[in-house]
Amino acid sequence: VIRCDIGLCVGCRMCEVSCSAGHYVGVSSELSRIRVAKMEGSGIDLAIACLSCLEKPCLECPTLALSVGSRGEIVLEEDDCINCRACYEACPVGAVGYHDDLPLFCDLCGDGPPACVEVCPTGALSNTEDVEISLRAFMGFDGKPGQKRANYATIESEPIREGWASGVRVDG
Repeated sequence: VIRCDIGLCVGCRMCEVSCSAGHYVGVSSELSRIRVAKMEGSGIDLAIACLSCLEKPCLECPTLALSVGSRGEIVLEEDDCINCRACYEACPVGAVGYHDDLPLFCDLCGDGPPACVEVCPTGALSNTEDVEISLRAFMGFDGKPGQKRANYATIESEPIREGWASGVRVDG
């Protein structure tokens, strides 16, 4: 699971660049399996990839085209996908991308280290195993994936923003 330390993320989008370049010939945030939520009003940035949450609402696929891989990643059987977008819409934090009629899930870059973690200039990204994350609190939020990412980033950043309001430094 790719985790982002919201106190270290500067929103540079190098994670998106490395992800899209590693999976496709082109470079575009639309081709990336990790997306940066940039909260311009507050200065908060948060990179979000599939968190392989406990609830896994994406697995409620009508054709069973999705499963969980050996490292906890969501695996798509492309031949079984019917482009219904149920998984895309089900993700409570908007972590599922979509391109060429297929959902895009973080695959942890296969056997090697995740490219996004390797290129992150601030060390905000890490690949953690054996982490159980519940997104139950976000399950009731309706909206487009970008709105869901913004909602998740807003809630995740509350402790930092409260610290700023009381004069607490993020780095110490």
